[in-house]
Amino acid sequence: MTGGSKARRNANIVPISEAYSQSEGAVARGLSRESLFKISFIDPKTQAQISVSQMVLLSMTAISETDDHFLGLGRKSIPAGQLILLHRIMMGCGTVERALNSIIRFHGMGHPLTIGLRTDGEETQLWVSCDDSFGSANGPAIEELYLNTLFGGLCYFVGRRFPAIAVTTRNRDQALDAPHWSMAAPVRLGRVAALWFPTAALAERRQGEPTDDICWAILAHRIALDAGAEAPAPGAPVSIRHLRTIELCDELGISPATFRRRNQASGSSFRRFREETLVEASLDLLADETRSVSWIAAQLGYADVRSYRRFIKGATGVTPDQLRGQARLAALEDLEPKIAAAIKAISVRLSQ
Repeated sequence: MTGGSKARRNANIVPISEAYSQSEGAVARGLSRESLFKISFIDPKTQAQISVSQMVLLSMTAISETDDHFLGLGRKSIPAGQLILLHRIMMGCGTVERALNSIIRFHGMGHPLTIGLRTDGEETQLWVSCDDSFGSANGPAIEELYLNTLFGGLCYFVGRRFPAIAVTTRNRDQALDAPHWSMAAPVRLGRVAALWFPTAALAERRQGEPTDDICWAILAHRIALDAGAEAPAPGAPVSIRHLRTIELCDELGISPATFRRRNQASGSSFRRFREETLVEASLDLLADETRSVSWIAAQLGYADVRSYRRFIKGATGVTPDQLRGQARLAALEDLEPKIAAAIKAISVRLSQ
C-alpha cells in the first residue's frame, strides 16, 4: 500500500447509487424507499447525484426507523445507542491512538464487528471485519458503513478532515480507484475493509469537545467539512425566447437606439448582456440532469452541441458538465438548512 497519489475532493457529491445501496436493509425491513428518499429530499427522477448531507439524512432516518445502527443490513438489529456510546468512548480519550485502542477493546466484548490497527512504517491500517453469522452477504457493505462511521468520528476528534491515504474494501460493487464518496481517498479491492492513514496521525491530540449531543456535534462538523466548496447560485430562471435587440426593446418599451445608448453609458453591450443571459439560462437548465447537453444547446438556439460547448467554456472557463456540477450544488444549497435541521432532530432524539 502506498500513498503516492492524493485523492481529489469529491465536492460534496455522492452517486445516487449509494443511496439505493444504503437503503436496501431498511427496505428489506419493510420501510418504503420512496418515503425514505422523500424525507431525505432525494428525487431519483432528477438527481443522478446527491449531497453528502442528503446521504447522512437518509442513513439517520433509516437508523431511527429501524432502531438499527447498521440500517437493517445485519441479521439482527444493533441498537442505535451503541453508535452514541462508540462516539462517547472516543471523546473520552486524549489522542487518536488511545481513542482507537479503546474502541478496539469495546468491540472485543461480543460485538459482531471486530476492528484493529496494523502499522507498516509510515502508514497505519484501521481495519474492520464483520462476522459472517451477522453480516452474511451484506458483510462487505456493513464493514464499509462502519468504517465511514469511524472516519466521521475521527474527523471531529482531530478537528479537521482526517488524513485518509486510501480505502480498501471487500465490496465489489464499490467504484474502484476513484475517490471514496465520503472518505475522499482512492478505493481499492482488498481482503479486508480498511482505512489507511499516516502513522504520525496516531499521536494527534483531541480537538473536538465532548458533549451530551455528541452524535449531532460529529455530524454537524462532518457536514461543514463536506460543504466547504461553494458554488455560485444560478439566480432566477431566465427567459431566452427574445434575445434579439428589437424584441427585447419591445418588451422594455424603449427604442433600439435608447437601449444601445443606455448600454454604452453603463459600459455594457447587448453582446455582453446576451452572453450573461445565456450563461444564467444554462445554469438553470443544467440543474435538471434529465436534460442532455445536446438538448439544452438546441433549446438555446445552437445548431450543434460543439458550438455551445465552446461558448460555455469561453464565457465561464468551465465545460457544460462542470457547470452542471456547480448548478447542482447551488440548487442543493437552498435545501441544506432544512436537511441539517432534520439531521439534528434525529441525532438529538437518538442521544436522549
